[in-house]
Amino acid sequence: MKRPRGYSRESLRPGPRGPFGWIICFFLLIVIQSPLLAKPLAYPEDTLLFREGEVLLAKGETEKALLRFKKLVTDFPESSLRNEAKFRMGMCYTQLKRPKEALRVLNELLSTFLTPERMVQIFTLLGDNHIELKDRLNALHDYGKGLLKSRTNEELKRKVRTIIDTYDSEEELNQIESSYRGAYGGAYAKLRLAFLAKGRGNDLLARKLLIELEKDYHGLSEWPQARELFASVSPKPKYTVGVILPLSGIQQPFGERALRAIQLAMKESEPENIPLVSLVVRDTKGNPSEAEKAIEELVNKEKVIAIIGPLLSVTVDSAAQKAQQLKVPLLTLSQKELSSVDADFIFQNSITPLGQTQTLVGFAVQQLGLRTFSVFYPNSPYGLHFKNLFSQEVARQGGRVSGIFLYQEDQTDFTQEIKQLAKIHSGSRFDDRIKKNQPPNLLVDGLFIPDTHDRVGLILSQMTSARMKGVTLLGTSAANGPNLLSVSAKQPGAAFFVDAFSKKDPSPQISQFVKEFQKTYQKDPETLEAISYDGARLLRETLRSKPVSSPRQLKEELRQVQDFQGVSGLKGFGEDGRPIRTLSIFKVSKGQIEKVPEP
Repeated sequence: MKRPRGYSRESLRPGPRGPFGWIICFFLLIVIQSPLLAKPLAYPEDTLLFREGEVLLAKGETEKALLRFKKLVTDFPESSLRNEAKFRMGMCYTQLKRPKEALRVLNELLSTFLTPERMVQIFTLLGDNHIELKDRLNALHDYGKGLLKSRTNEELKRKVRTIIDTYDSEEELNQIESSYRGAYGGAYAKLRLAFLAKGRGNDLLARKLLIELEKDYHGLSEWPQARELFASVSPKPKYTVGVILPLSGIQQPFGERALRAIQLAMKESEPENIPLVSLVVRDTKGNPSEAEKAIEELVNKEKVIAIIGPLLSVTVDSAAQKAQQLKVPLLTLSQKELSSVDADFIFQNSITPLGQTQTLVGFAVQQLGLRTFSVFYPNSPYGLHFKNLFSQEVARQGGRVSGIFLYQEDQTDFTQEIKQLAKIHSGSRFDDRIKKNQPPNLLVDGLFIPDTHDRVGLILSQMTSARMKGVTLLGTSAANGPNLLSVSAKQPGAAFFVDAFSKKDPSPQISQFVKEFQKTYQKDPETLEAISYDGARLLRETLRSKPVSSPRQLKEELRQVQDFQGVSGLKGFGEDGRPIRTLSIFKVSKGQIEKVPEP
């Protein structure tokens, strides 16, 4: 065979030329076998039907979409898409205004496994189709079931309200309220009954229904129109009382605790549920100028007959001066002693440092027989004030303070202070006795620590580690807390503190207060709540029992109260405005708090 001109023998040989030829062939082989060039896989027919139906439904071609979903359900009974197709059949029937067929398909789905979200959608569609059939009660039933699965669903709530708004018969609304009691429909039916009562001029019944609505459903918070209606049918309170507390800033939690107790005292039952007192609350923000501003506004604008607060020592002087100037009774909650001499409108409702010190020292000297004391106190105005009061009271009652030790507020290691205390009062060196495995022979009877329960507990635990025994620990009301309890569970001795309240006190009055507070707020009351509650209740009972017509007259009436029975021991106020209050001594031993019986 003759070769073509221009070609060599090698160029006519089959196969690649050189190494690059093999690479090109290999690449071509991979491309040929690639899935990208292969024929695409077909989707299963049920999936194609479902996708076609979805596309048609989105385009608004509902009849064509329905046919696709029906074919899937009929031809593929084992398909995993069958229930989704039936749900969309229900949607199609609903859009096509074919309610009976929609109800049949949707009810069939209720016996299958459904997510909560899908159940809400099905109950909504069921209700819509019952509305199409003019079956209001069954529609209400379906929407109600949907709300049980999604309580915050505003669309379902709107549908429920729309149905109930079509009822004007008191008998029908009562039936709905009874049938759906505890649910949204029952609450709204009760609100409609209250509006009917108002429309007929029966304000008393309307108010009764609204009080039940708030108690059973918190309805006044749910509907602004309920609050407006309640205001229109409520008799105006006879008196207005102001409250000034720190309701923002770092002291906010304490202000809120006091406010809860005040509100509880004022909300207690009145004859025929007619309020005697309304509260107007202002936030002092822990600022003296804000406290003054609040008092001026409460007196001049709100026309209050008295004011409860403030709580903080930093705001009490300015608030007291302004209240005295404007001649309005002020029941302060601060422990700070009032500095003004001319303060006949000021009443101090708190556990005063002087009252705590006198009660504590009297107990230690007269009942425990202690004579020699030492003091550990924090470097703070609180600690310094109590240290001075304690030293003076011990001397007044014939005792002696031997050893006063200052520590810093952020201190956690008290080894040096404990050693100094032991060296002063032991017969030999503290360190030597410890080395000889002997406890120090202390000559101190009692140790006073005016600090919080966590710091007192820490000092007590370190004293025990240093094997100091035989010293009775004494504390203020600030020592009443869990840290002292937990430490005392591991200690052989006892500690004592003074306070005005214990939630475990078995007396009927205190037990009832604790029960009501827990029921209302799901929290336990402490001393602050008890004191705040007493001040508000004393004020309310004075206003209810006396024909008070002015702040000046109320001031005179408050000064006459001597036999009030408060849960915090409050009995009334003295001529100087200080509280007449019975304080109690509490013993902490082995993790338990016990009230010490009065002698």
